[in-house]
Amino acid sequence: MAELIANRYAAALFDIALEKNSIDKYFDDVELICEAIKDDAEFDAVMKHPQISGEEKLSVLTTAFKGKVEDDIIGLFSVAFRKNREAQLFDILNAFIDKVKEHKGIVTANVVSAKALSEKQLAEIKQKLESGMNKQVIIESSVDPSLIGGVKITVCGKLIDNTVRRHLDELKTKLNEAKI
Repeated sequence: MAELIANRYAAALFDIALEKNSIDKYFDDVELICEAIKDDAEFDAVMKHPQISGEEKLSVLTTAFKGKVEDDIIGLFSVAFRKNREAQLFDILNAFIDKVKEHKGIVTANVVSAKALSEKQLAEIKQKLESGMNKQVIIESSVDPSLIGGVKITVCGKLIDNTVRRHLDELKTKLNEAKI
């Protein structure tokens, strides 16, 4: 249910941005807000505090972002708080970001490796994914030493697993099946 609500609000904001031919501006504004919310512990505490009214929270948001982001985004805050949807605000903003990325043909690829990959290696992975998918790819990389070696890539709900861990697991399964 919460995802449906977030998508409805995000779709409305997306339609406004599209109508005003300002997708990039709205996208940048929403990313700015998400970064501020995500990285500021005090801000997050205020937004989650049960004894601070919705009006006061809205006032904090409006004061923080008025003049820095489009008025329609401030209006979205107002509507969300009036409808008691402040708890879903971050989800709404993220859903908007996803809609813009989909509209622009941008996908995110999560690349996990046993050791940190160099910029050159990440660029090669990005280039191969972009040429194979005909989409712009944003790489998010992380390290998981349990993979032993190789890479595991998740993009558009698909998993490309070329890790030593997976090959060892497959070998173990084959050896267990071969036992009589």
